[in-house]
Amino acid sequence: MRRLRILAFLLDLLLCTVAADAAALLATALVWFWIPVWRGALPWVWAAAAAGALAAFLLRDASGGRARRWLALEAVRPDGGPPGAVNSIRRNLPLLVPIWNLFEAWPVLRDGAAVRPADRRTGIRIVSTS
Repeated sequence: MRRLRILAFLLDLLLCTVAADAAALLATALVWFWIPVWRGALPWVWAAAAAGALAAFLLRDASGGRARRWLALEAVRPDGGPPGAVNSIRRNLPLLVPIWNLFEAWPVLRDGAAVRPADRRTGIRIVSTS
């Protein structure tokens, strides 16, 4: 289970960044070639892409987790429903804070079935759907 959880995390991270980067690259190409007077706004385009990737990462568990579903795992509340937006943010925000993210990830790296501290606070657990 440890490998699946780590792979699901990396896939979610990849999905969030690739989608934001692709949109920003497309917008950059459009501005660069067809609207050169707006080239000064390109840093704002990339800032918006970064904000979008951050929001996608924080909300990645709102409906149970995209990559987890691909790997037959799911994030669920104690009642069996999906975590929702607020619990997803509460669960993923510690992963963005340096040093704290190591404290959060250590239980999963040690034992794949372990519960992260943020999961204990929110009541979310990762279950196998297969």
